[in-house]
Amino acid sequence: MDLRLKQIVRVLTGIGPFRCLFLFGVAAILFYAFTKVINVWILPVCYMLILWLYHNNRKDKEFLYLQACGVKRLFTTEYLLLGLPFIISGIIAANYISLPVIMLTAVVMPWIHPVRFHSIVLPMPLLYSGDLLYRRMFRKQIPLYAVLLFLTFMGVLHDNINLCKVCLAAWGVIQETAYMVTPPKHELSVYNSFGMYQLILIKSGLRNIIATIFPFIVLLFVFMPEVGFLLFCFILYSAMVLYLWNMGMARFFFESQTVMGIYWLLFPLPLFLFSIMNPVMLILYLTLNIGLTFLVKKKYKHVWN
Repeated sequence: MDLRLKQIVRVLTGIGPFRCLFLFGVAAILFYAFTKVINVWILPVCYMLILWLYHNNRKDKEFLYLQACGVKRLFTTEYLLLGLPFIISGIIAANYISLPVIMLTAVVMPWIHPVRFHSIVLPMPLLYSGDLLYRRMFRKQIPLYAVLLFLTFMGVLHDNINLCKVCLAAWGVIQETAYMVTPPKHELSVYNSFGMYQLILIKSGLRNIIATIFPFIVLLFVFMPEVGFLLFCFILYSAMVLYLWNMGMARFFFESQTVMGIYWLLFPLPLFLFSIMNPVMLILYLTLNIGLTFLVKKKYKHVWN
């Protein structure tokens, strides 16, 4: 318990006084809310969930089993102390039925084996294999991609073409997060030339974009076959390619993540949105990309000299 108190003091010192006050305020609000709970099972379920997350993810079990005896009794004592706010709030709320359940949870939890979660790597044969950044982004954004696809499906069911267009544009904006990372400057040295990096970047955009927006286009043409939407998809596809090409260059041009974020808000994102509404802006976007490409090539010409 002395070791735990020292750990708590160290953590609170690292957090700082103002954040500690904020956290204590949140804890006081939650405690007050628990004192008003009437339902018998809300307190035990909340305590059980919090305690299971803590017990399942704690990293000191092996150390304690090697250095101390009666580790499970130690866990039980610690979990009962952690459950004191729930017990006190249950007494104030006259919720006496939940108290033995909370105590029983603290006694049983040390005997529960931890559950280990393993991530499954989904195969993505349709995406361009030479762009690992885009593939990593797609794996991270699969839930959001599924939500946008579902919203598009609901849009075509209710003849709402604008919702479908918004979902496609939203996915175009989300894709750029693949290149919102400032890389180490020696990363360009893995390519034989600057032209090779350009070719890989453009090939990645052409293939990955068509592979990811194809399900949206199929949904729309099955339920709402319109020639005007075909033109919109072509304009959107062109804007997405220029968008990813621009961000792929900008990540090597700017030195910090903050400056790159400001640049993204001022130029690539507005140009992408305006290009969808007005195709003439694609010419300006292409001009910006060509100029940025020459600047990056000039900045890193020493890499291949």
